[in-house]
Amino acid sequence: MDMPEEAWEREAPHLREIVLFLSVHLDRAPGVLWPEYDNPAFGDIDDTGDGDDADDADDAGAGPAGGGVCPAQVDRFTAELASLTGLSVRLDRVETAGTVPGIGADGAWTGQPGGREHLLIQQIAGAVTWQLTGTGESGRSESFQCRLLPGELLYVPARWSRRCVGAPEARYAVICLGGKED
Repeated sequence: MDMPEEAWEREAPHLREIVLFLSVHLDRAPGVLWPEYDNPAFGDIDDTGDGDDADDADDAGAGPAGGGVCPAQVDRFTAELASLTGLSVRLDRVETAGTVPGIGADGAWTGQPGGREHLLIQQIAGAVTWQLTGTGESGRSESFQCRLLPGELLYVPARWSRRCVGAPEARYAVICLGGKED
């Protein structure tokens, strides 16, 4: 995932952060990114609390504050991330924790079908605690737990299982990363 210098200069700062983050974690271990820059594809996640959501949405270019998703921005984000990383990138789904079966203290463990795709989970609104389990770089079974707040990203390696515990109103996007041949 080496990026030419001229590409660094023209790309959005949120993309630079994600590419650097993936260069450290991809195919290795789970990780959390606490980004300095908001991703405009997933709403205005900067909770300023000024009550002027219309202005905030215009600034973000991504719809309503507090968890909007703009399809055009998502398409642009996935295309740019794919171009910069050489991976296939697609938005799998946007979920609200309260509408997903199996979320809670005894939530079901899930994995990607076939276990070939890596995941980036973008927290949009509310907070979700993620629990992961899989085989680490050492070849031994490992686990990982974190609580994501709006704007944060979680990288889940391929073949790792996951479950989440969240407030019913929490929203997050699941982005799949695969090899170009996938």
